[in-house]
Amino acid sequence: MRVLFAFCLGFAVAVGGAFLRDSTAAPPARPFVNWDVVKESTDTAMTQVREQWNRLTQR
Repeated sequence: MRVLFAFCLGFAVAVGGAFLRDSTAAPPARPFVNWDVVKESTDTAMTQVREQWNRLTQR
């Protein structure tokens, strides 16, 4: 029962997150309708996080 609940909760969080991102994004932003758009967004976010981390740790 816990596994089913966790699966449903994970699905709801993923779909809800995509919906929130799509509904609050600026008009020229492409919606999260395929994995290519999600990958681009994730790569951009990870690059920014790496740059900030390197700046904080002075690498």
